[in-house]
Amino acid sequence: MIRVSLAVCMLLAAVPSCPDLYSLATHGFTVPTVDGATATAAPDPAGLRVTVAFTATNPNPFPITLSAVDYQLVVQGKTVFAGSQADPSVPEHGTSKLDLSGVIDVRDPVYRTLSPGGSQSYTLTGTAHVQSPAGVPVDVEFEGAGSFIVPGTLPTH
Repeated sequence: MIRVSLAVCMLLAAVPSCPDLYSLATHGFTVPTVDGATATAAPDPAGLRVTVAFTATNPNPFPITLSAVDYQLVVQGKTVFAGSQADPSVPEHGTSKLDLSGVIDVRDPVYRTLSPGGSQSYTLTGTAHVQSPAGVPVDVEFEGAGSFIVPGTLPTH
């Protein structure tokens, strides 16, 4: 599950514009929440595609925007893939779904140890890059852990 640190990231990402500063001063700031982190795995021609999905909810009267989220998925102590999700944002008083995905390559030694039909633990780490209207770059690291079910049939090469 993605830890509260991602919510802190969203907090830092909310460097508001001038009209938003008025709203912030008048109504305050409520820390966004991150819910429903789930991971799924599906066969892919190159190996096994793993997707970690979660929903971010922004209760504030201004949007929260990041320039990108860079992430790595670690299985059995080894980084099996890394990626980047560009321009994620959560609208004011709204929610956004974010999918972080990549492929465990069929040639990766970890791939050969996956047990079809079994559960596989993972750790997701990364950095959220804040898109600051003030032009000040802010990077916030996050970490989450969970598991996914390995499909019963895996590609072989």
